[in-house]
Amino acid sequence: MPSAALFLGKPMLLNRVKPERTAFTLIELITVMVILGIVGVAVSGPTLSLLDSMRSDAAAARMTSDIRYTQRLALGSGLRTWVSFDAANERYSLFVEDPANPGKAGRVAAANPLDLTTNAIQFGSGPYANVGISSVDMNATTELEFDSVGRPFDADGVALTSVGTVVLTGNVAVQVRPVGGLVESVTWP
Repeated sequence: MPSAALFLGKPMLLNRVKPERTAFTLIELITVMVILGIVGVAVSGPTLSLLDSMRSDAAAARMTSDIRYTQRLALGSGLRTWVSFDAANERYSLFVEDPANPGKAGRVAAANPLDLTTNAIQFGSGPYANVGISSVDMNATTELEFDSVGRPFDADGVALTSVGTVVLTGNVAVQVRPVGGLVESVTWP
């Protein structure tokens, strides 16, 4: 039994044994989990929007590169090339004129430069998840053509009279300038 001493006239126990604590209480665990949840929500919101912004920028860079590729393919081969946009299905395809069957009706799918397949470039999934084609305006058509000297035309074979634009989700657009066919991606706030 511990010995007693007096302090200001009241008994005081000496050699008091403190119980050893081997675990956290349920309240402490719940408090830590709530705090971590709040921090997680606060951090994930900006991170997810940044990720979507990065995906939109990557999709615009890919589209810009592919359009430039088709223009250079037309210049290098002397054949006409096309980029056909399908906003409803969130994709676009590359085409080149068949030398054995000239003209738009005889065009064939061109191998895209990234993976050398003739598949359409698909947005909305994979590395381009949450990215879509909002609108396409190439002189009010959804196709872009380059002639053998790299000049841009619309789906009807009419030279572009204004800037051709493909708007992607995330405030990013790909623009094609008339006459020279300068291709650039533009981001706005």
